[in-house]
Amino acid sequence: MTDRSHQAATRRIAREIAAGAPVRTIIESVTPGGGKSALPGILADELAPAVADRLLWVVPRDSLRGQGEADFPEWSRYRIRAAGNESDPCRGTVGYVTTYQAIAADPGRHLDTTSRDRWIVFLDEPHHCLAGGSWHEALDEICDRSRLLVLASGTLARGDGQPMAWLDYTSAGEVDLEETPERACVRYTRSQALREGAICPVHFQHLDGRAEWADEEGTIRAAATLAGGDYAPAALFTALRTGYALELLDATVTDWLWHRRTTYERGKLLVVAPNIAVAGDYLEHLRRRGIPALIATSDDSPAAAEAIARFKGRALPTTDALVTVAMAYEGMSVPEVSHIACLTQIRSIPWLEQCFARGNRMAPGKIGSWIWGPADARLREAIAAIEAEQVQALADAPQGQDGGEGEGGEGLGGGGRPGITPIGSAAYRGDSSLFDETIRPVPETPKPDGGLGPSAAETLLRRQIHEHLKTILDRKRPGSKAAYQRILMAKLKELVGGKGRAECSTDELTRQWAWLKEKYPV
Repeated sequence: MTDRSHQAATRRIAREIAAGAPVRTIIESVTPGGGKSALPGILADELAPAVADRLLWVVPRDSLRGQGEADFPEWSRYRIRAAGNESDPCRGTVGYVTTYQAIAADPGRHLDTTSRDRWIVFLDEPHHCLAGGSWHEALDEICDRSRLLVLASGTLARGDGQPMAWLDYTSAGEVDLEETPERACVRYTRSQALREGAICPVHFQHLDGRAEWADEEGTIRAAATLAGGDYAPAALFTALRTGYALELLDATVTDWLWHRRTTYERGKLLVVAPNIAVAGDYLEHLRRRGIPALIATSDDSPAAAEAIARFKGRALPTTDALVTVAMAYEGMSVPEVSHIACLTQIRSIPWLEQCFARGNRMAPGKIGSWIWGPADARLREAIAAIEAEQVQALADAPQGQDGGEGEGGEGLGGGGRPGITPIGSAAYRGDSSLFDETIRPVPETPKPDGGLGPSAAETLLRRQIHEHLKTILDRKRPGSKAAYQRILMAKLKELVGGKGRAECSTDELTRQWAWLKEKYPV
């Protein structure tokens, strides 16, 4: 697999470290969708075991743990586990991937684990860690003891404008990306990613509207446009909860279905709602239109995880439409997403960049993605910056190229502007800004390891061992069943040095399973 320029730069820095360079920190500023998830595997492959023994990869969302474990072998000869707060999270692998929240819940356990051996600590999207915040406090000593600390983000800024942990700032308030003997910096912009065919273009459609609401004194207010004026925030808040939102959603769905029929039949639809309650309303509207959509809100529940797996095509029955809230922010890597209905009031530039990037992943046959959103001034300002960079990058590209923690924003549970009672709204067509350029799709590349990841393999092996034991014991007379069970359990523990099955690695469980099948075939 060919490295992209930032991946090649990271590999080069790792080799310099292995040769004796004093680098202790790497800052990775990689545009969303640019291939940042390859970096932990590259670092492990280049630095273990000469420079580091283990790798800890910390991610902002639970759904990213399994994704990190599954993607790791594409870039490394090693494996890692998706873990929580186990006593031995690595279990026969080179490291583990966990969440900021898991470490904050039991920092002592993770500090104890990382106090043994030499560790690479890879912090994914560290803008979730407010300087001086609880996650900073939980991770600070772990980072301080690391052999190498890597801070990798698609948006090196917090939505609330506050400083991030472990980063220095210039007098202008920007992250200091000047290199020193102990600090290396890697940058990979949207323009670079487009020129290299790492991401596809995003196109925007705006829909304006009018709204009416009652303020906290009961006075009826109205706005004839979402594009500006004294009441623009209140008008947008109202529009996203009344008729305008459903009209924008209908326009997105119509365009999406047409695109699937005429251009890209695998295209998927992602709907980003302002909060959980409104997400449910959007879901019901889609289903009334005959779209078998699912919902995955940001609570990382088993139901949300199942919905995402079905949206990704990894669980049956699959779905091509998903309604989300903050889960659209990071980690929602579904390359087939061709349309996004951006029905959120959040206007943080880093948040919007992450949201739009859910559609910029490359997939065979995909020529771009389309973002539908309100025509309010703040959203259009964010889009204008992205369009300007994109136009230049596409113009420069050679022809025929292949291709957390308190950041502000809306509450997930239904908060918003106090004292505003939405009454109604209606949409009308605004202008659009589209690009005609297309990028030839890149072919699919199979993963080098088609098997299960370590945690999934452990789960399967434990179930097979349990079912095999049950079959053996069910054949025994009631009077001898307990004795046989004690003998078998003792032998299985003996095979793995006295460990309980919950603490065994994949190799150890495989050893138990092989012994059972050989000695007690069923």
